[in-house]
Amino acid sequence: MSAIMDGTTEERVRVILEHVVGIPAKARVASMPLDEIAPMDSLSLAELAAALDEEFAVEVPGEQLTTALSVPELVALIDELRRLAAPPS
Repeated sequence: MSAIMDGTTEERVRVILEHVVGIPAKARVASMPLDEIAPMDSLSLAELAAALDEEFAVEVPGEQLTTALSVPELVALIDELRRLAAPPS
């Protein structure tokens, strides 16, 4: 998958979810846990982690993806990892 780069973190995460696990980017699933929206086996989680790592240039720990995250929780996790990875200003 090529880098998405444009859009908000949420828009980019939704595109990744659509490509990796088949959740339509425009689906109204904000508060639902991802594992209730689409089956998430270990391969899906590994693919999701790799796609998020590539898109956002952060390492997303696989164990954090196994806790039934919702889209807003996943976005918050990515934003926090990006904040922690940013060089101090």
